[in-house]
Amino acid sequence: MCGIVAIFSPHAPIAPGVLEKATKSLRHRGPDGQRYWIAPDARVGLGHARLSIIDLATGDQPIANEDEKFQIIVNGEFYGYESIQNELEQAGHRLRTRSDSEIALHLYEDIGAHCLQPAPGGVCLCALGRHKQDRLRRPRPIWH
Repeated sequence: MCGIVAIFSPHAPIAPGVLEKATKSLRHRGPDGQRYWIAPDARVGLGHARLSIIDLATGDQPIANEDEKFQIIVNGEFYGYESIQNELEQAGHRLRTRSDSEIALHLYEDIGAHCLQPAPGGVCLCALGRHKQDRLRRPRPIWH
């Protein structure tokens, strides 16, 4: 299982070193790589320690959608995700990976917090995106 971390700081910018240290502290959960992302305003950060099982080449996280307005980190597994990937591509989404985790990103983009209903599996994730007013939302933990 991977390790995930999310930080929300409403009053002060997140120091990259703090998020990097938090992410690296999860190396025992994800020895295959640790990556993090900080929003342009530095108020939200996501980190992911990866245990590579599916999509070894391009499945790194955090993952952004096509216009980078939505970000996600996922720990767990989706079952039968390939058919959902096909549906998302037919609906016009451009998937950056072949990872099962990316389906949750695009489902969250399309239907919000109910994104796990059409995606069976055992997962915990943190997704965030922008309102229509282009304000960054707080990270939203979701588990299934």
